[in-house]
Amino acid sequence: MPMPTTARRVGDRRRRTRYAVNPFRATKVPSPYGLHLMNRMGCGFSVRTWEQMRTAGGPSAWFEQQLNPDTVPEHPKVGYLDRWFPELFETPAVKFTKSKVGYGYADQLSSWTMLRRIYSHRQVQETMVDFWSNHLHVTAVGGTAWVQRFHYDQTIRQHALGRFEDLLVACTLHPSMLLYLDNFRSVKDAPNENHGRELLELHTVGRASGYTEQMVKDSAVILSGYRVDFRGTWEMRYNPRQHTQRPVQVLGFTHPNADADGSAMTVDYLRYLARHPATARTIATKLVTRFVGDYPPAALVDRLSQVYLAAGTDIRAVLRALVSSPEFQQSAGQKIRTPVDDLVATARALQVRASRPTGGRAFAHRITHQHRSLPLYQWPRPDGAPERNADWASAARMLSSFRMHWDLASGSSPERDVRYRKPQRWLPRKSIRLDRYVDHLSRSLLGRRSTKTMLKAVCQATGYKPDEKIDRKHELARGQFVRVAAVLLDSPQHMSR
Repeated sequence: MPMPTTARRVGDRRRRTRYAVNPFRATKVPSPYGLHLMNRMGCGFSVRTWEQMRTAGGPSAWFEQQLNPDTVPEHPKVGYLDRWFPELFETPAVKFTKSKVGYGYADQLSSWTMLRRIYSHRQVQETMVDFWSNHLHVTAVGGTAWVQRFHYDQTIRQHALGRFEDLLVACTLHPSMLLYLDNFRSVKDAPNENHGRELLELHTVGRASGYTEQMVKDSAVILSGYRVDFRGTWEMRYNPRQHTQRPVQVLGFTHPNADADGSAMTVDYLRYLARHPATARTIATKLVTRFVGDYPPAALVDRLSQVYLAAGTDIRAVLRALVSSPEFQQSAGQKIRTPVDDLVATARALQVRASRPTGGRAFAHRITHQHRSLPLYQWPRPDGAPERNADWASAARMLSSFRMHWDLASGSSPERDVRYRKPQRWLPRKSIRLDRYVDHLSRSLLGRRSTKTMLKAVCQATGYKPDEKIDRKHELARGQFVRVAAVLLDSPQHMSR
C-alpha cells in the first residue's frame, strides 16, 4: 500500500494537497437536533432509527412516540433474544444451584441488554432502563443478589417511563435489592442500617438534604421486616416478627410504628421520600449530568425539579421538559460515550447483524467483553458506574475502543454467528472520488457531514489523495475499507454524543 503523502513536487515548486469537504449530498443526514436526540436519548445514530424518525413526523414527534414504547412496533430480532438466552429465565433457585457467584448469568444479562440496545426500536426506553439501573444499582455478580438480578431488570423496565415513586417502591422492596443492601439480614430491635442509609444517600434525598444518623437508624427500622426466602424460592416475604417497633422520624415523615406489621408504613415512607423536594433535585441533577453535561446548570436543575414535583414524579413529564430545554439542545458532543455505549453505537452504525449463538465465541456472547472494559451491571459499589467524562477518557480506554472499532469495521472479531456488511456495499455508486466517499461514509456511519480534519486523517491513514477514484476493485472498498471506517469511528464525532 502506498505510504501517506501530504505534498508532491511539480518541477521546482511544491504543491500541497488541498483538503476540502466535497459533499455527497445524495446521502441525506438528519437535522442536528434529530441526530442529538438519537445520540443522547437513544443508543446512537442508525439508518433504521432515522427512518423511524422521519416516519413519525420528525424529531419531536419521534421522541413523544418513544415515551409510549408499547405503541412502537418492536424489531423482530428483539423477540428472538429471549430464546437465545434461555438460562436467564430459569428460577432463582435453579440459578443458585448451578452457580454460587453468577458470573455466567451476569455476562448473559449484559449481552442480552446490549443486543436489545443495538436492535430495539424502543430506543428511549432502553436508555432509561440503563439510567435507572445505574441510579438504583444492584450488581449482577457476587453475593446473592444476582439470583434475582434478571427479574430486577424486568421490574426497572416496567417502570422506566412511569412514575419514580412507583419505580422506587418496586425496586426498594425487590428481593435483589434486599439481598444486595443486606436488608434481609435485619432482625427485630437490631435492623441492618445499610439499606436505610443508601436509600437516603443514593436513591432519594441525598446528603445535602440534612438527614442525621438517627434518621438513618429510623430509615432502617422502617424497612425492617422485609425478608427474602434465602436459599429457598428467593422471593420477598414480609415477616412481622422481624419488624422493629418504635416511633420514627425522617425528614418530616413521622409514624408511631406501633403495629407488628409495618409494611404499609414502609410503602408510605418510600412514596414520601420520592415526592420530597430534595429527591426532586437528586433526580434532576442526575438526569442533567447524564443527558446534558458534567456540570449541571443550576437553572435547568431547578426547572426540572419543579416539573418533577408538579407532575407527581412522572418521568415522562420531566424528560419532555429536559429535551425541549435550550441547555439540552445546545449540549451536543459534550458527553463521552462509555465503552458499552460506544460498542452499541458502533454496531448500530455498521449495521452488524447478529444471529442465534451456537457457541461461546458467538457475537451474541462476546460483546459483553468486546469493549474491553467493565461489563455492564458489574460495577462493584452501590453508587453505580460514573457518569462524568473524566472517568471514561483515559488513554487505555481510548485505545481499547479504537481496537473495538477496528474489529467490528473489519468484520474480524467476533466472527462467529454474525454477518457484517460487505465493504463494497458501502459504495454509493460504481466509482467515486475519495473525498466524496469519506463524506458519504460520514453521513452513513455518523449521521453527519464530514470535515476537513476527517478527510485529512483518512488520506494520512490510507496514503491516498482526495481525488483518488474508488470502485469495487479498489482496496479501500475491499480489505482496506477498515482504514477509512476506523478513522471515522475513532473521531470525536463518534466517540462523543
